[in-house]
Amino acid sequence: MSARKQRLGWTLLATACGAGAYAQVPDLLNAFDAGGRSMALGGGSSVTDSDTRSALNNPSTLAFLREPVFSFDIRNLPTSDVTVTGSFVNRTNSTDASLGRNELTHIGYAAPMKRGTFGISYTVTGYVNNTTTGDNLTNGSLTVRGLQEITEAKTSLFTLSYGQPGSRTNFGYGLVVANQYVNGSQRYSLVDSGNTNVGTVNSSASGTSYGVGAVLGVQSVPKGDENYTWGASVRTPISLSGNSGTKDYLSRIPGKFSLGAAGRHDMSGKEDFVAWALGTDYYFGGDSNGIIDRKSVWGFGGGLEYNMFRFNARIPLRIGYALVPSGGTGFSDRNTLTFGIGYRPNNEPYSVDLSVAKITGNGSGPYDIALGVTYRPGKSKK
Repeated sequence: MSARKQRLGWTLLATACGAGAYAQVPDLLNAFDAGGRSMALGGGSSVTDSDTRSALNNPSTLAFLREPVFSFDIRNLPTSDVTVTGSFVNRTNSTDASLGRNELTHIGYAAPMKRGTFGISYTVTGYVNNTTTGDNLTNGSLTVRGLQEITEAKTSLFTLSYGQPGSRTNFGYGLVVANQYVNGSQRYSLVDSGNTNVGTVNSSASGTSYGVGAVLGVQSVPKGDENYTWGASVRTPISLSGNSGTKDYLSRIPGKFSLGAAGRHDMSGKEDFVAWALGTDYYFGGDSNGIIDRKSVWGFGGGLEYNMFRFNARIPLRIGYALVPSGGTGFSDRNTLTFGIGYRPNNEPYSVDLSVAKITGNGSGPYDIALGVTYRPGKSKK
């Protein structure tokens, strides 16, 4: 089918089906968490943590890294299957979420350069993979048979950033290059009351588009209290080009404004301490007219960490909650209870973080699992 006919078919479908047609697809296209400490804290520490993820999340916090750091995260890319019954237009949906495949979702490197620190990273920030099926759906005097709709989208961002330290306030900026993959298809047959096939829809489009944006960040420590910090960052919306076949799906990646705060409280007479983090994200400037609708929404997250020193190692225990709202028509919220554990052996160059998220409420499914490894080549045994 030609690109023009594909676009026409999808436009007619979206118009006919309305807002309720694709409901209950769990939405991670805006707020996919690639992993690391912040994932276990509900995403609350994303703009206050200092690690290789800072290159994208908040480049100002790179300034705290005064030695080379390399890290990567591997986690699952969740999928969903929606079964449709009843009417083709006003559908009744049943959603089943699955673990999906495991994949590299972040890799980054940061190192001091002149007065500041530069960072380079690859991070997956959005992912949706949904298959909708149905049979014998009423559509006026006709019946829809063999319905199958596939929507897959993956947002990957490459970032080169620099963090500049100040006396108490750091600033950072970076260049962001987007790689947006989209794959969509729709197939079904229409039969009349005499069981005669009167029409067939079979349309598909897939491909990768690209775009360029920027990220700016600021981070500060209050005077007189080193145990607290706050940070903010903004990533510009990114217009996509390079693939006309998928532009009707998604032509612009939303921008993101993030604001967060974090602190720690030392335990009396112990080497242990408790840390907390809270954050909010505002997604704006997305494509509200695409087949994959992106509206402006707020997300929230936070968590607690009990960081204990045992067996000559730091072992942080974490718990949090993430509120991930629906980012557009036909998608549902994907809120998660998060938790995790870390292992940081004393005077060793490596550390490991295991982060887990459990979907709560609508669209509940298996656990999301991320494993992160950090290596500091300049650190060695004493």
